[in-house]
Amino acid sequence: MSTLDIIATLRKALKLSDSAQLSVHPSGAVNHVYRLQNVALHYEGTERKLQFHSVSEKAFRHRQTGQVVEGEQNQGRDPKQSCCVGDFAVKWLGDDRFSGIDRTYQFALQKKLCRLGLAPQPIWLSDDETIWVEQWQSDTTNPSLTPQCLAQTLASVHQLSIKAHPLKLAARWQHYIDIAKLNTDSTLYQKARRLRPKVLQSEQAENDSVLCHNDLAVNHILIRRDNTLTVIDWEYAAMGNRYFDLASCALINKLDSMTSTELVKRYADIMRINQQIALAEFNLHKEIVSVTNDLWFAALKANDALI
Repeated sequence: MSTLDIIATLRKALKLSDSAQLSVHPSGAVNHVYRLQNVALHYEGTERKLQFHSVSEKAFRHRQTGQVVEGEQNQGRDPKQSCCVGDFAVKWLGDDRFSGIDRTYQFALQKKLCRLGLAPQPIWLSDDETIWVEQWQSDTTNPSLTPQCLAQTLASVHQLSIKAHPLKLAARWQHYIDIAKLNTDSTLYQKARRLRPKVLQSEQAENDSVLCHNDLAVNHILIRRDNTLTVIDWEYAAMGNRYFDLASCALINKLDSMTSTELVKRYADIMRINQQIALAEFNLHKEIVSVTNDLWFAALKANDALI
């Protein structure tokens, strides 16, 4: 979809003023990112917002503990629920035909993370789940790429009481294999087959099951003026093994062996985990993450061939 088509869709859905401007922003491997500026979103009403704030005490307690409240997902997608003025990030998701991400659920999850101050406020998701709008994070900077910063951010995420859908990595691997149509004789398929028992074992480690970001590049960490942090790009967030998230973080940020070890040690100290146990689990999950990454890119390549 062209930039003109996207702005036209947003004008109709969100009743944008004529002064609204959409500019291209650096993007990832799949999604296209834009900045929507000089905007006043005039919705038709705030009835659903008022309803959202008048829920029962029981529902409120559910939110405090991270449980998804019934009906909350649908509320999240309705542009009538709020009125916002300012700048917004817009993501075109239409080229993603392979990830299997549930965008409606992601929207609901990010609303909970936003209320805890750790994610941008999601604003609107199109019915076909191809256009996502969230609050632009102004007056923020990316931190330096240090083990301490990454460890602290991972620990902050892992300590949240929010409960999300499980990652189900073994099933996700199979999904990528099916999309990529991997030959059973291929090296990558054989690696995945060999590691599958370890993946299943990792998924069953209840003591290490936490909310994981699973894509924590340093440019996904933003520092506000008051020195608090927020994190963006939560699309792969799920309940999973903490060491998979650690190993993913090391791979994404291209950390060398010494820096990766320092990351794990800093994280273990923050979480009060034995360093040697943490390092052993991290080393096990490095191979799992490497195969996950290779499978993802194989599926991406197959997806690109269809576009």
